[in-house]
Amino acid sequence: MSEYDNISTPDDVLKLAAAKTGLSEVDSDSWREGLAIILDEINNSQAYSESGRDRIISDCVKALGRRLQVHDYIQSHPEVLDIPVQRPLFVLGMPRTGTTVISYLLDQDPARRSLVHWQCVEPIPPATSDMLRTDPRCLALLEEQKRILEMVTAANMALPHWEDADGPTEDMFIHNQDFKGLSWDSYLASPRYAEWLFHEADMTSTYEYQKRYLQVLQSTAPGTWSLKMPSHSVHIDALLKVFPDARLIWAHRDPYKATGSLANLWKLPKGMTLRPEALNLPEMGRNALAQMQFHVERPLRARDRIGDDRFFHMHYSEMMRDPVAMMRRIYDWAGDDLTPEVEGRMNAWLAEHPQDRFAPNAYSLDQYGLSVDDLQPIFSEYLDTFDIELEAAP
Repeated sequence: MSEYDNISTPDDVLKLAAAKTGLSEVDSDSWREGLAIILDEINNSQAYSESGRDRIISDCVKALGRRLQVHDYIQSHPEVLDIPVQRPLFVLGMPRTGTTVISYLLDQDPARRSLVHWQCVEPIPPATSDMLRTDPRCLALLEEQKRILEMVTAANMALPHWEDADGPTEDMFIHNQDFKGLSWDSYLASPRYAEWLFHEADMTSTYEYQKRYLQVLQSTAPGTWSLKMPSHSVHIDALLKVFPDARLIWAHRDPYKATGSLANLWKLPKGMTLRPEALNLPEMGRNALAQMQFHVERPLRARDRIGDDRFFHMHYSEMMRDPVAMMRRIYDWAGDDLTPEVEGRMNAWLAEHPQDRFAPNAYSLDQYGLSVDDLQPIFSEYLDTFDIELEAAP
């Protein structure tokens, strides 16, 4: 019998998180609605394996436990909320558009502050600047990742996405502690949660929680934040409400290629939670298409409202040809100083991290029941607006 067998409500998850952390006071109820949808989905569908359901609930308990810990730290250190989050840089756009490479290159600048992967696993207590990459919690996760990569290499597996424990991660892993993050959708069988997130969820609470989270982390390791999450592009108004002086880098890529890449990205997480017969590739394709539509239409409408000068347009094709030249342009636009030393660090990182350091990641649109003809009407305005270099047929 699993400790997760009778978990059906947000309060059940809260009780488990409280038992594991020794904390019970939570800052608000904004997390409840999203969590309730996730629990209803996994408890009333035959699509999930027993281990898959347990995995999702375990992740829910951990996410809420982190929120309890962050709130408890703020209660003990209220002064952290007095420190502003100034002029953060947000990288956004469609998924699979090179945002990870940009975030790692920005991370080579000591003047900047990245959301480091391990600090979305164990944020409390926040690490100091000199321990950001050497904290025992970071080193333990790096060792765990080393074992995983050894197995991946031995099996010649393709990894569509990988993040080092001591490297930058996506803001989505803060957002999932408000249960309003697409990381949850990647494990679910149906698009119900994603549809709620795009159509109904109030993201203001999520960005307010992100700001508090960043204030905790920067209280011991300051710097100008460089942040990334493709789906910020869907929530620009809420982002700017909480971070009014944010600088926005909009990553652009061939949408046909990016859509196929997004659907392919989900095969691994959904394969870990769903029964084999429930892994429906055409359904994943339809969900990817729906999500991509939001990722181009929402920022286009936001651009109409707030003006194009709020954005730096980063084209994937240009970035992949000369990443450091692209970084020079970004720094110039942002009004920041890119030193020769930082350029050297960027070049060193690129040399150590070739794009295909894992097995080739092969996929095609038709695997997911899609074609360019299906996608063309969705992306026509986007392609008419920006000079996007199309890649080889996905």
